[in-house]
Amino acid sequence: MSCDPKTFNGVGRNVLEQLKAKLSGIGYNLEGTSGTIHGPMGIVLDYAWNETDSTLFIHVTSKNMLLPCTKIYSELEKAIESCKKAEG
Repeated sequence: MSCDPKTFNGVGRNVLEQLKAKLSGIGYNLEGTSGTIHGPMGIVLDYAWNETDSTLFIHVTSKNMLLPCTKIYSELEKAIESCKKAEG
């Protein structure tokens, strides 16, 4: 079961690096600026960061059917916003 893709805006290099560190602590290891992650709870996602536009594209391609897409994207948005605030 997949989710509709989502693009997060305002994700500069520093925010991306903070996000990578935050997500690696919970089992999602983003390497480089694009790729596929096989994380906990059966979540598989594709990601691609665009430096020019400061956007992060995320597409959940597989997940546990009991876990809503809205919850996954909500948690990602919280993590991104937290990184933006930490950047100052």
